[in-house]
Amino acid sequence: MNPTTLPRRRLWLALAAALSLPLSGCLDDHGHAHDENGEHIDASAADATHDEPPMRAVTTWSRELELFMEFPAPTAGMPGKYITHLTHLDDFSPVMSGPLRYRFERDDGHVEEHVAETIARDGIFLPEIRVEKPGHYQLDLILGTGDDALKIGVGHVTVTAPGEARATDDDHGHDHGDEGHEDHHGDEAGDIAFLKEQQWRMDFAVQQAFQDFISERLSVPARIEPRPGQSAEAAAPAGGRLVPPESGEWKRPGDRVEAGDVLARVLPLSGAEDVSLLDLDLTEARERVSLARAERDRVQRLFDDGVVSEKRLEKAQSEYRIAQQALERASTRLGQLEGERDQSTSAVALRAPIGGVITASPRAAGEVVAANEPVFSLLDDSRVWLRAMAYPGDMARIERPGNLLARQAGGQWQRLPGAELAYVGTRTEENGTVPLVFDVPNPDGRLIPGTAWSAAFSTGSGQMAIVVPRAAILDDDGIAVVIVQHGGERFERRQVETGIRSGDRVAITAGLQAGERVVTQGAYTVLLASRGEQEIGHGHAH
Repeated sequence: MNPTTLPRRRLWLALAAALSLPLSGCLDDHGHAHDENGEHIDASAADATHDEPPMRAVTTWSRELELFMEFPAPTAGMPGKYITHLTHLDDFSPVMSGPLRYRFERDDGHVEEHVAETIARDGIFLPEIRVEKPGHYQLDLILGTGDDALKIGVGHVTVTAPGEARATDDDHGHDHGDEGHEDHHGDEAGDIAFLKEQQWRMDFAVQQAFQDFISERLSVPARIEPRPGQSAEAAAPAGGRLVPPESGEWKRPGDRVEAGDVLARVLPLSGAEDVSLLDLDLTEARERVSLARAERDRVQRLFDDGVVSEKRLEKAQSEYRIAQQALERASTRLGQLEGERDQSTSAVALRAPIGGVITASPRAAGEVVAANEPVFSLLDDSRVWLRAMAYPGDMARIERPGNLLARQAGGQWQRLPGAELAYVGTRTEENGTVPLVFDVPNPDGRLIPGTAWSAAFSTGSGQMAIVVPRAAILDDDGIAVVIVQHGGERFERRQVETGIRSGDRVAITAGLQAGERVVTQGAYTVLLASRGEQEIGHGHAH
């Protein structure tokens, strides 16, 4: 034996022994024997109560609750203890408070209600209930009061008259809807007993298998990059001294701005380009356009009257076009100064060319800058690129990449809604990978350009299949198995065949049906509870 495995083996033996102690209370496949406090008792003690009505066990689920209830076959006028286990399905913890109302409604509208005001202990109610009149009833349980009350249907219960033969083992005096389940599988199924009290003391969860489309998913390194055309430099519109905007606050990296916001102002220095000269140039250009237009129109009339030649008309039209171009240049040059001037200081506004976040500000208020010198760097990160780096050998498997997931080191996989494939590279890059680039919305700014991520995406080929979480699959001596829940305290080891694995989901190709419930947390512990010493230590969860 490998000495490094001995402590671990002893640990599992101790765990299995501890888990197996309460299992001796299982009497048969209809339920467990209990004392007056609802505690499980051993079989020898139960033999002394063989004249008591047989216990029935039922498990049913609502959206919020799991109910596992054991109760005697009901006879009108005779009290019986309804041993009721209630579990919250959001975290599989025991219900910790009441009241719990048992509502029996007969087909003819007759209703009898019984209330358990408090729990006997965590997760368990132990009311003595006596239904006065025989008949076929619909039994519902209501936890809590008012708008916060939670309802779970048990199903139909037959209450027999005194002296009438009880329901046979075939019908149990009880039937269920789609979510109800009678725990009577015996050796055929559900032969692993694992009590609610054990489930509540550990990390435990169960999930229904469901049918869904599943495709192979590829996981590769990735990084976040800015989209082309969504970064810009805000340069000084003229030479001069930098001063804060009128708000008085100098913009810093991390500040978010809108396109056109004033980031700073520039006070022109002596000898620097005078903004007033540009105003004069623009005014003169407008005058030249006006004169050229008038001359063109005059010559056009003369040409129409046959007074001047076509060559003279063409010259007038050319002069008008030249004047227009001069006006556009003057207007553009002044526009480069980006707008308003403070009339009292002749300061020129430096405006944000795009909306986004300031990523760098190498200059400070009071510095002197030259015209067109960068003052702020900006990035529009409302959308970014995620560059996934696939290995050339995987490219043949990729048909229609989609359903993008991403995570940072140590984080959880997260969906990136709205992500679209931008392009797939046609050759390897310097690191030997082929890029698959996704265009991703980034409304909250959490995808920071330059950061390293992992990306996972479907390759495009897939199938409809029964799907379960990866955590539900156990490797039991090389055999893929799941632990199927048949009732509140009844489980089955089930061999399955697995197919496509996609992230944390696995396709089941044989051995499981949609709607069956599999253990997704604590499955290996349930398996250990059914094992003898010679089998402990061979299986493990994926």
